[in-house]
Amino acid sequence: MAPGQDLPGPDVVNTPRYLQVFGSIPVEDAVLLTFCRAAQLGGALFGDNVASTTSMTEEQIKSMEGAAHALGVDCVQNLDKFKNTSKLHRLVQHLGAELRGHGNLWEGDTSENERLHASCKQMFRRSNKRGPNVTLQMMRCDEAQSAILQEAEEDTGALMSGDLDSGGGVDEAICAAADGNSAGSVPTRTDDLPLAGHARRVPVAALARSPALARIAHALGAVGATWVTTHNTVRIVARFAWGAPSIVQHLRVTRDFAGKPWHSFVRYETTDGSIGWGRLRVNLRSIGACRRNCVVLQRMRPVAPRAGCILTSFNCVRLGWDFDSDADDHPALEVVNAARILRAEDVQMDNQDLSDRLGLYATPLTQPDTAAERRMARYFTNPFFPWRTRAMRPGL
Repeated sequence: MAPGQDLPGPDVVNTPRYLQVFGSIPVEDAVLLTFCRAAQLGGALFGDNVASTTSMTEEQIKSMEGAAHALGVDCVQNLDKFKNTSKLHRLVQHLGAELRGHGNLWEGDTSENERLHASCKQMFRRSNKRGPNVTLQMMRCDEAQSAILQEAEEDTGALMSGDLDSGGGVDEAICAAADGNSAGSVPTRTDDLPLAGHARRVPVAALARSPALARIAHALGAVGATWVTTHNTVRIVARFAWGAPSIVQHLRVTRDFAGKPWHSFVRYETTDGSIGWGRLRVNLRSIGACRRNCVVLQRMRPVAPRAGCILTSFNCVRLGWDFDSDADDHPALEVVNAARILRAEDVQMDNQDLSDRLGLYATPLTQPDTAAERRMARYFTNPFFPWRTRAMRPGL
């Protein structure tokens, strides 16, 4: 912003230009609409969640040109006054010509570079301010780097051999490197994946001590004395509704992954053939003497969106917890075979609903852990999350 210029005030909603573009929606919804348009356009440019990431049609390019104009002219210049930066100008005026002249923007996606930062950050934490001199810091840095490379080599080797220790799981990037190089070696079904790794045997009664799993024996059709085999990770062959090739995904259930609990959200096929959502609570390898590959999840249900909801207009599905009865304190449990899980799902809190009920500074971590709050809590699926994106180094 140039010196002396101020952002538009609350009276911007009454300007003819705002009313022409946004109508009568409040300014916070206009800002959210701008971010959604930016996310949608970015996903189209980087090939997120599309069937083919190696080709782009003229129809797609024209659609992106219109989206770029709507974002840059209708949204940004309307909310932030008339700005003409070089990046905004190139996006609005020259995006189509760039795509037609050079093809896909391979260099636009930074996800791979961001992933590589993890090892650098680990070395920095290992070395910084922990030694009396630079020499010792360099020695520790080299030690950490060697350990990271050795760990990556062992994980990849274990994945290729099928002997995988899933105490913490393996990143999906390693799976793609190991499973996706040759078309013939890519598993096509979850049932084709081997069940490997260390597991833990516990009685059902021990799991039922958690209030959220109090009815697990009923869900499993077992008694408290029945022993089950649990695992932190379940692997699936993800299936994408938009027709992209399948990949192996790791779904985790653990109380401590890098210092935080991790309970994956999933999208799965229900027994009647419809789509369901849920949060994993237990991964099972056996129930009694029967070998199984299934999960116990807390069910979620679609709920009615708010009138004029911006997120709903961008295909975000609004969800709430599903309860078996009005007397239950925790969501209903369901046993789902791993083969019925379609893919992982990115689910986020409905922050507008949360702040309306609990105040502006409420967060998912500060909300009350009560049955009443669980019944009122609302969530959104995130359709912008890049489950499959365009490769930075496409094969010839």
